[in-house]
Parts: sequence; structure tokens; C-alpha cells
Amino acid sequence: MRKLLQSLFLLMLFALTATAQNKTITGRVLGAADGLPIPGVSVKAAGTNIGVQTNVEGRYVLSIPSSIESIEFSYLGFLTKTEVVGNRTTINVSLESDEKSLQEVIVTGYGSASRTKVTGAVGKVTSEKINDIPVGSIDQILQGRVPGLYVTAGSGQPGSNARVTIRGIGSINGSTQPLYVLDGIPIETGVFSTMNPADFESVTVLKDASSTAIYGSRGSNGVIVITSKRGKAGKVVFSANTQFGFSNRTSPKFEMLNTAQRLQFEEEVGLENNLTLGPGWYLSAKNPANAGLSSAEKARNAQMLDSLSRIKSPYLDIFFQKGKFQEHEVNASGGNENFRFYSSANYYKQEGIAVRSGIERYSFRTNVDFNQGRLSGSANVNAGFSNSSLIEQENSTNGNNPFSAAYYSLPYELPYVNGKLITAYNAATALPPGYELLDTREGATALDALLNSQNKSNQTKAGLSTNLRYRITNDLYAKTTFGIDYRETNGIRTTVPFSGYSAAFGFPGNQGRYTEAYTRNLQLTSTSGLTFAKTLNEKHDFEAQALFEMNRVKFKTLSTTGYGINPKLQGTPAGVTPGSAANLFIPLLTGNRSQSLLASFISSARYTYDDKYTVTGSYRYDGSSTIPSANRYKGFWSVGASWNAKKEDFISKIDWLNELRVRGSYGLTAAPFISDFGYFQTYGNTRYGTSTGIAPTSPGNPEYDWEFQKQLDLGVDFSVWKNRARFVFDWYNRNTFNLFISQSLSSTSGFGSLNVNAGKMRNRGIEADVQVDVVSQNDLRVTLGANFNYNKNEITDLGQVNEFILGTSIVRKGLPFGSHYQVKYAGVNTQTGEPMFYNLDGTITTNYNAATQSQATFGTYQPVFQGGFNLSASYKGLYFDAFFSFADQVTRFNNEDFFTQNRTFATSNVSTLVLKRWRKPGDVTDVQSISSVRRFSSADLQDASYIRFRNFNIGYAFPKKLMSKIKYASGIRVFVQGQNLYTWTKWRGFDPEDNNNIAAFEYPNARTYTLGLKVDF
Repeated sequence: MRKLLQSLFLLMLFALTATAQNKTITGRVLGAADGLPIPGVSVKAAGTNIGVQTNVEGRYVLSIPSSIESIEFSYLGFLTKTEVVGNRTTINVSLESDEKSLQEVIVTGYGSASRTKVTGAVGKVTSEKINDIPVGSIDQILQGRVPGLYVTAGSGQPGSNARVTIRGIGSINGSTQPLYVLDGIPIETGVFSTMNPADFESVTVLKDASSTAIYGSRGSNGVIVITSKRGKAGKVVFSANTQFGFSNRTSPKFEMLNTAQRLQFEEEVGLENNLTLGPGWYLSAKNPANAGLSSAEKARNAQMLDSLSRIKSPYLDIFFQKGKFQEHEVNASGGNENFRFYSSANYYKQEGIAVRSGIERYSFRTNVDFNQGRLSGSANVNAGFSNSSLIEQENSTNGNNPFSAAYYSLPYELPYVNGKLITAYNAATALPPGYELLDTREGATALDALLNSQNKSNQTKAGLSTNLRYRITNDLYAKTTFGIDYRETNGIRTTVPFSGYSAAFGFPGNQGRYTEAYTRNLQLTSTSGLTFAKTLNEKHDFEAQALFEMNRVKFKTLSTTGYGINPKLQGTPAGVTPGSAANLFIPLLTGNRSQSLLASFISSARYTYDDKYTVTGSYRYDGSSTIPSANRYKGFWSVGASWNAKKEDFISKIDWLNELRVRGSYGLTAAPFISDFGYFQTYGNTRYGTSTGIAPTSPGNPEYDWEFQKQLDLGVDFSVWKNRARFVFDWYNRNTFNLFISQSLSSTSGFGSLNVNAGKMRNRGIEADVQVDVVSQNDLRVTLGANFNYNKNEITDLGQVNEFILGTSIVRKGLPFGSHYQVKYAGVNTQTGEPMFYNLDGTITTNYNAATQSQATFGTYQPVFQGGFNLSASYKGLYFDAFFSFADQVTRFNNEDFFTQNRTFATSNVSTLVLKRWRKPGDVTDVQSISSVRRFSSADLQDASYIRFRNFNIGYAFPKKLMSKIKYASGIRVFVQGQNLYTWTKWRGFDPEDNNNIAAFEYPNARTYTLGLKVDF
């Protein structure tokens, strides 16, 4: 017994001694780029795998012998990091991503995972691709960056938003824009002019159902997840960035007649067709009407023509300018292991290429991350203000649009006579006695609109998001997220009293107007739930979460217009005269308010075995106030699987193959709705005589349902040549059913249309992304890359109808959405100069009948192919990057050609194409006689395919050896870049990239050059 007690005592003493010789180390592992925790990181002691991995919070607990001098942290997609132990008991680390690997962390849905454990199709754009580009809206920066993401600039107006689609158009009348999520909080689509792209660390595009179904009824058009920059543990680092530059107008691929050509054209048309288009004919000595004039009168006409011939239109210089650009930013980041922050302030100012257009923006952001024991979280606050000045009547053929007026105006028109602006509205009274006006005053009238009106939009946008996480156990934590997205826009339009622009609109008493429109959008989002993550025996990796989410949107708009403006109080509502029946200055007041609520139960799960096989699933149950009670609650789901084949023994031995992963997914999502109250029977105010009343405005549809989408995606990711060549390929099949359709009703019903669900649409395509490090030696690296998307869209069913007209296109079963529907042009009759057209049976006629001759054989305004390609190189501190984007097999209607070749509008200036017009029998040309009526036909449908030199950036980062000699700076980088440098296209208009079907003198994208400097302190 005594010996047994002695043995037990010695055993306990040994255990205590051994314990005393061990030490416990705790800590947390975060991603250096985004500050997010990285679960599953392997923690090794002295190179030996001891079976410790970080939990879902990125935390670990490690007990090691005191003799161990260092520990190692490794995770796929990140560079391995070794930390010296010494006397430390807490070691927090930030892992840098391995840019060459396919295994980077992807932010998807309501969490993040390494790419090897993501079963969906995702694309990622990192900060270095978006931070320095001089564009006021981040959506435009994404053009051509991700396969399947199609971005088209709606306007070159600084700060304007783009139209974004992912994997083609998926709806006819519903929304086609993706959902945007910033730091876990949904934000308003298409409102980015107040946001600073330099604040964003990455943009991840979620494309397939496995990635988007967790967003349920908002995920069918794809999801764009934006992650803002986070602070890093360590000393506080300051950075200052500044850019200066300018923008030039790009020239359209059409030319207008100069003065000599115009006068000759007017004379020739008079001789050929006896049409009087201007002084070139009615002052001409060849005009029979002038044969009886006296010698003095003939000499006077000749002198007037000679004076006109010396004039060159000044309107291109009047309406357009070299727009100046400047941007300045300061930011700071830092903290310790328990508290980190990132703060920035940005000033951005860009003048447009059109006079009076531009944007000025102020933006601020602060992100804070903290952890204290079991509790961790973050708070993100951003605020911005932008002031935009807009041109009049943009994207229209209206004469007040400077882009049309500059070309419509006759080349011999001068705006001022004896120092006074003469317009079409004051010419009768303002011209000096005996002065004869020889032009149509289109340029001067547009100049009057420019000088005597104002169109401004001030926008304030703020966002707040908070995220709290409490670690209940090492494997289970609770989290709650709350976010606010707020936007307020104030638009002001004024017209100077007694101006020509005021007269053009017929304002009461010609005393101008003052309009102020106010819009407020508020979105509140709250998400709470539990997440469980555990790894067993280093082979079985589980993660699951259950969440509840509420999303509420409130929208309000109010617009007031007053008249009778006091000239001394212009630009303010104080100048408005109170209206009465006597003075007719009756003000206008319009507005509306709306709100919606979405409640959701969300669940998702992932299982990975031995880092080889991954299975994922999600289910979301949505209830939306925008759908009638009969169909209000619906479930959305997805399943996905991936095989990390490189982990297999028989493949791991293939040395030249570095990564190989096969994946697939399938799921159900739904599209956003047409309106908050699309299913209601609605009423509006009306008047009967002098009495007010209420009248039905919409019949309502209690059976209105969701618009669903099912999508199948199959993909493969692989890399070869020591990860120097990286490939991603996807094939998808995306079917939309229960399409939102606005069904026409008989006028006897009292309503024009009814919202119903009918029809199906399919998008099927291929995506590819290829990046190759052609040279990767020592300090020299050269990378070539390209991505493309082929998408075939087709209407597969329309319910009870086979087709219906939608604008200038037709929606027809078997055709892609956006198919042009026009009469087919057959050229010019060589004997008469009349335009000819094809009948549906293929015969040719000069008779025109759109109702019986229109056909859909001209393609669509949605591109079939689109993408981008890039070339980048770096040597020591010197680097450059060139990026191109393209779209192919896209056709648009060029309204500019229609108006600049049309006899009806020939008193304005016309295109030089009229010099090729038919003049006499036997002429062979494709431009009809000026005397014949020009019709809308396929003659104006043009190939809008393009390749655009989107961006070029060359810079130099000062070497560390030199920076070590500079006391107050740790890094300096200078760079020069160009934006929209050149476009290869057959399109004859201003810009082939506009986001609508019909081109009508839109504001084109400018060519911009900037010089930048970044200094780190």
C-alpha cells in the first residue's frame, strides 16, 4: 500500500511538472484584407501538426511545451505565417491572401468561406482594380471585370449610374438589376454617386443559385457583395491620395455639313426638287425666282452669301469644354488585437464635357472592429453628400439638349446680333431694324436654355451597420446585425422669367418657374441567429446557420412647382407668386409615399470531408407585403456540391496541375416586384366639373404571384504551371417562369392593363476567366488575362398570347428579349429615288406599312458576347495595367441618323451622308432622295458592338531602400492613367455603350486623363 501511494505521488508530481513545462497560447486569426475571422486555420508547433484549428470566430487555444520557439499558421488561399512565441501567451495574426491561388476567401451570402468550399459561381474584383479609377459611380468601374456581369453606362454625365445585369435579362416587366449588399446590409440599387469606391476592399459578384438563393426573393438577378476596408492591428498608418486631370469629348462617327457644304446642299436641293431649305437657295443666282432682281439686289444676295460662307458655327465650343477633375482623400487605420479602425475622408470634383454639367462629392467613412473575450463585433458608418449639375433634355432630340443643338444648328449660325442673344422666341422683337435672319436659331435657342435654366440634384446618403457576435461555445456563436441605408435627394429646376426658355414651355405670363422635388428612401434591415461550426478529426468540417431577418423600406417623394417668379428672387421658392384664378399662377403639387416589409427565415449548411468533397444547401422562407395574402409566403432553396480533385492521391501526383476543382449547383430564387402595391385595387383623385372625387386607377389582381427563377450551374476551376495559369469555366441554364406581364385590357373595362403572371424566359450560356503570368521571374511579372460570357436569351412561353409589341421591339415566343421589330429596308429605287421595303413574303415595294411589313430578323439590343481582357506588368517599383472591355452581336436603333438625314428636319443641319443621296434616275446609292419621306425602318438599325480601351494605368512605387531615408513617409506612389481612351466600333452615333435601345444624342462617356500621388505615413 505504501509503495502504491508513493507511485501515485510520483505520478502526480510528474504530471504537475509536465504541466508546468507546458504553456497555453490563445489568439485569433483574421484576414489582412477584410479583417474577417478565418475558421479552419491550421496551427502547427515547430512544424508539427498538432490538430488545432481556429473556430468560426477565428479563435484557437493551443497548449505546447515551453521549449517550442515558434508556431505556424497556414490556410489554403493565404500565405503561411510564422510567429515567435517567446513570453507571449496571446498571439493574434492577420494572414495575407495568396493572389496566385484559386483558394482565396469569398464573401458569400451571410458569411465567408475559402473558394475550395464554395460550390457556387462567383467573381471577385479586388481593391487595386477599382480604387484609383476616376469614375464617380462604382458600378461603372465594374465594366468588363467579371464574366457574366454586363455593365452599360446610361450617361457620361459625371456621377451617373449604370445599368447592371448578371447572366442576361431575366424579366420582361420586373427588375433586372442585382441586389447590392454593403458590409452585410442590403443597400439601394443604382444610387452610388455619394459613395467613395476607394473605401472598398473587394466586390464579389454572386451569380448562381447556390450563391444567391439564400437571398430568396431578391436573389434571382444576382447579388453584388461589397466589402469595405478594415483596420489592421499595429501602429496607426495614414495615407493621403490625390489626383488631378481633365476630360475631353469624344467625337461621334458621323459628320455634319460645314458651311460651304450646307450652302451648296441648299442650292442643289432647290435646283433638283424646288425645295427651299435656306439662303443657299433663296439667295442663289441660280434660283429662277431671283432672275428678275435688279443688279443691286443680286449683288446684295451675293454679298450675303459670301458673308455666310465665312462663318463657322461656334456651338461645339460654346456647349462643350475640357472638364477638369480632382480628387483628394485621407485615411487612417490601425489599432491593437482587440480594437481596430479604418477612417477616410474624400473630396471628388469632376466637370462634365458639357458646360454646366458636373458633380462635387464629399464622403466620410469609419469602420470599427473589436473583440473582448467571447464578444466581438463591428460598427460601420458612412455618409456622403453630392451636388450634381445636369444639362437640359439629355438623351433626346429636343433642341434644348446641347448634344443635339450643337449638331442641329446651321453651320453659319451665330448666336449674338450686336451683342444680344437672338433666339426663336425673341427674334421678331429683338432684331435690329432691317436685319434679316437667315437661320433657324436652334443653337441660340439651346444656348438660351443653358443660360436661363438650372437643373441640379443634391443627394445625401448615409449608412450604418452594426454586427455583434457572442461565442457561446468554441463551436457555437450567436450574432445579430442591424443596418440602415438612407438616401435623400433634393432636385431643383428653375427657369428665368421672360426668357426664351420660359416662353418655350408656355409658363403663365412667361414669368418662369421654380420646381423643387424631394425624395427620401429609408431601408432598415435586422438579422439575428445562430451559427455552428466544427471540425472533427481534421476531416469532417461542418458549418450551419439559422437566421431570422426583417427588411423594411419606406419611400417618399414630393414635388412642388411655382410660377410668376420675381426676377430679383430667382432660384429660391421665395420668388414664387401665390397663385389665383386671376393671375393663373396656380402651383402644381405632386407626390407619393410607399412602404414594404419582407420577413424571412434563413438556413444554410455546409459539410466538407477531408477538404475534398463539399456539399452545401440553403433554404429561405420569405413573406412579402408586395404579394397578396394567397401567395405571400414562399420558400426558396439551393443545393451545391464541389470536388477538390487535386486532393486525391491519384491526381496530387500530377506536378503540372496545381489546382483542380469541379462544382455544380441548382436552386430556386425569385425576382423583385414591379411595385409595392401592384396587386391592389387602387384609386386616385379625379375631378368632375368643379368637384373633386375618387376614381379607380387599377383593377388589382388577388392571384398575383412571385416571378421565379431556377438555375443550374456546372463549373470547373483549375490552375497549372505553378499556379501561373489560372482558369475558371462555367455553364449555366437559368429559367424564369411566372413572368410579370402587363396584360392589355379592353377599353370598356375602364382600365388599360392588368398585372398578371404568364410566360417563361431562358438564359443559357458559358463563362470563362483566364489569367496567365506569362513572366514571373525575380522582380519582373507580366500577366495576361481575359474573361467572356456567351449568353443566349429566349422567350419560351407567353401564356395565352404568342407575342406583343414593347416599344420598338417585340416580345415573341422563340425570340430573345429585346428583338428589334421593324420594316426591313431594301435600299433606294434607282429610277425614282424612293426608299424600298421588303414585304413579309420577300417581295420589294415602295409602299410602307409598319403593321403588315414589320419583322424581327435584326437581332437584339442585348449583347450575345461580352467581357474584357487585360495586360499588366511590374518590375520592381514600376508597373502598368491596360484593360479593355467589349460587347458583340448587339444592335441598336440610331435615332440620330434618322433625324440628320430627314427631309422633314432638313431646315436644320444634316449629316454629310446626304451628299450621297439619290439625285437622278440611274443613281445607285443607299441614301434616298431628299424629296421622299423618310420612314422608321431597319436602315437605322446599326451594329453597336465595340471594343473599348477602358483604362490604362502606369505608376511607380518608390523602393523601400529609398523610403528608409525619408523621415516622415513610409511609401510613395505616383501614377498616370487614362479612361475610355479609344473605342473600335461600327456604330455611327455618340457612344455604342448606352444602356437603352434607342440612341438620341445621349451624353457620351468622356476620355479622361489623371495624374495621381499616394503617400503613406
